[in-house]
Amino acid sequence: MRVQRLILVALAAIVAGTLTRAQPGRGGSQWLTAQADAQRTSWISSDPRISVETLSKGGFELQWKVKLDNPPRGTHGLAQGVTANGVTLFVPMSIVAGSSNTVYGLDNDTGYTVWRRQFDLPLPSPTAGCAGGITSAATRIVKLDGSSTAAPPGLSFGRAAMGYRSLLGNPGEGVPVEGRASAPGRTGDPSAAGRGANPAAGPAGAARGGAAPPNPSARSGQTVERIPGAPRREEPGGAFGMLFRESGVSYVVSSDGMLHVLGLPSGKDVQRPASFLPANSNWSAPIAVGTMLYAATTGNCGGTPSAVWAVDLDSETKPVVSWKTNGGSVVGAIAFASDGTLVAAVGPGQTTGGGKANAIVALDPKTLQVKDWFTQTHAEFVTGPTILRRNGKDLVIAATKDGRVIVMDSASLGGADHGTPLLASKPFIAAGATVSGDALAAWQQTNPDAGWILLPVNGRPSAGSPGANGPVSTGAVVALKWTDAASAPALQTGWVSHDLFSPATPIIVNGVVFSLGTGTPSTATGKGAPAVLHAYDGATGKPLWNSAKIMTTYASPGSFWSAMGQVYVGSYDGTLHSFGFNDERRYTNAK
Repeated sequence: MRVQRLILVALAAIVAGTLTRAQPGRGGSQWLTAQADAQRTSWISSDPRISVETLSKGGFELQWKVKLDNPPRGTHGLAQGVTANGVTLFVPMSIVAGSSNTVYGLDNDTGYTVWRRQFDLPLPSPTAGCAGGITSAATRIVKLDGSSTAAPPGLSFGRAAMGYRSLLGNPGEGVPVEGRASAPGRTGDPSAAGRGANPAAGPAGAARGGAAPPNPSARSGQTVERIPGAPRREEPGGAFGMLFRESGVSYVVSSDGMLHVLGLPSGKDVQRPASFLPANSNWSAPIAVGTMLYAATTGNCGGTPSAVWAVDLDSETKPVVSWKTNGGSVVGAIAFASDGTLVAAVGPGQTTGGGKANAIVALDPKTLQVKDWFTQTHAEFVTGPTILRRNGKDLVIAATKDGRVIVMDSASLGGADHGTPLLASKPFIAAGATVSGDALAAWQQTNPDAGWILLPVNGRPSAGSPGANGPVSTGAVVALKWTDAASAPALQTGWVSHDLFSPATPIIVNGVVFSLGTGTPSTATGKGAPAVLHAYDGATGKPLWNSAKIMTTYASPGSFWSAMGQVYVGSYDGTLHSFGFNDERRYTNAK
């Protein structure tokens, strides 16, 4: 027995060394859902490669670009990707949804297409307001505290510490990303391995030839972690069982409104697709929290009302509940407070039957019943909510059409009268300007403890805004600093980016603000301009880097994300660009 243990330890060291050489600098930050986390902050708090210091030294450049075969629909092409570290043993991947019912599994380091999934469905002709097809990104399961965007790098052994491949947390943290503990008293049951799976696929484990082997945890009476919405598939025993364990799933909605649970290594359905949304609707940023998956529909596309929808991933019947606004359209993506409360923004409209318009609404995450709301007749919201945890409070932040930023306490959105926010700022845009994109971004410095809100603007910022990066005519990102004054909190302009054509919601990675001038035209027949990516010191606005003329056409709306020391931009013609620092796996033939 002792000899066997020594052999296993030696083999473990060899495998760990192999992984280290195969993945230089990998691990670290992930992007598991649109706008990074459940709070929709677009903020990655730590990253092993990207920082103000490293970008100041140079070497950040285009690593690869690859042309994907997704035909755009209107101005929409590629959505944000979601990432997974070490899916096929050594390969960190991004799952990228395309507008024409196409989903890709891409090697993050090389751009190589590991798998491609096409949903062969009829598509209506795109219109200005209803592009049809897949209208938003895939998602994976996220934590309410946002910690899932920073997974520990490297490889460690043991069921509770398989951080590299299975995406489990540090020892003692359990399963922060993909799985969840079984209900009390429920243990792993190999006889239930195929429960909820597509019968045509055979029993769980068939892909590797035969039924799944028994789970040692189940034999000992311990609970087993399981992915909601995936069939039970037990993990092989032995010291190297982790190398063969399922790495998890991603959730994708196809144009017919069906929810697909796709295995990350293959892109195949690991469960029978379930009905979720009406066909040919327009939905924004699905998100999976706990055992529920959510999305919002807008625009009356396919006759679908403006509503928030939820499906129970852990039920065999996949029941769906919804909350209809009976008023304005849902704006942007829904977000979650740290206690699990769902928060949605609603734009202008005629209300009926207690409906909502010009409002921020808090919903119960299971029933979608209204818990609280804020509304003002002149507060026309144009971004979805972003939630920043500060001084023990969840601050719900959204922008209005006139360029004001409204800040609410999630514990009482509008006070007793439902109309009194924590803060309503002055307008941060000039006359004729608009808020760009459908979300704000937010982040905090740890030293000093400064909070920042990033506002993308089409047109000029308000008069008197700092202009150290040059005059602004077409658009910019305005960085607003949160001040905890003795009398009342306040927002003031800290810095303003370069002139940007149609700026996207920016991304913050370890104190670096990445601002993308998408160049996207306002209409499908517009000319547009090549996209340009800029990097700034988030605390000062000092320019650190820009992509110059690398991208040759405008960006696909929303196709902008970061993970694992890289920043990705998808363009209208289907080209995906990856920017980062050079390493051994750089795809030199992709340029």
